[in-house]
Amino acid sequence: MRYKCVKDFYIENYDDDGCSKDTYSRIPKDSIWELDEEPYRFIGDDDSIRLYRIWKSKKAKTSQWIEISKETFIDCFQMI
Repeated sequence: MRYKCVKDFYIENYDDDGCSKDTYSRIPKDSIWELDEEPYRFIGDDDSIRLYRIWKSKKAKTSQWIEISKETFIDCFQMI
């Protein structure tokens, strides 16, 4: 399923070991994401949601994934 972000928000960045990097990334309004139904979560627990975003830049195809709480998902995303 695909979802559209309906408002900007920020998420904390983590390294490959799951430790906070003390930096944040902006998730832009109007970006399009796909729901990942795989049960494994890197940072969150069973109640977190994982989304993937794929877009083309001028240089290459780029991807990003995020794990967010169900509350953030309900508040910031809408199914399209």
